[in-house]
Amino acid sequence: MEILSSGTAYYLNGQNLYGLKSTPELGGTREKREVTNLLDTAHRYIAGLYKYDDLTFDFYYNSAEENPNVTPAQTAAAFAAARAVELSGASVTQKVQFPDGTYFTWSGQVATKIKRMEADGVMEFSIISIPNTALVYSSDTSSS
Repeated sequence: MEILSSGTAYYLNGQNLYGLKSTPELGGTREKREVTNLLDTAHRYIAGLYKYDDLTFDFYYNSAEENPNVTPAQTAAAFAAARAVELSGASVTQKVQFPDGTYFTWSGQVATKIKRMEADGVMEFSIISIPNTALVYSSDTSSS
């Protein structure tokens, strides 16, 4: 059975940040390393280290008037928390949890930016995660 993405959450240093709009693809690709020698009649390769791209998470910069079910503290906290981590330069734990309870975790630094605005547009911001550990997938929903 298919699962809706509604309910997916992004945690920065243990805090669930409100307003998540979209996530990047999660996971890495292994670098390809050539191991062809002079006796080979075709190129040969082995899988190298995993490479992770920067991970960009998009958020709505919501206000309490736009969603009365959310406190003003929650709406201000998402950007403020990410910006504070960015300014500290610290590498922090991050997590994306899916509606079925499975999740990815990793550590890394973050950068923030307010996205381009236009007339009658919705204010948004991005958190760019720069992983410095492997992205680890867990299907152990008992500890999430």
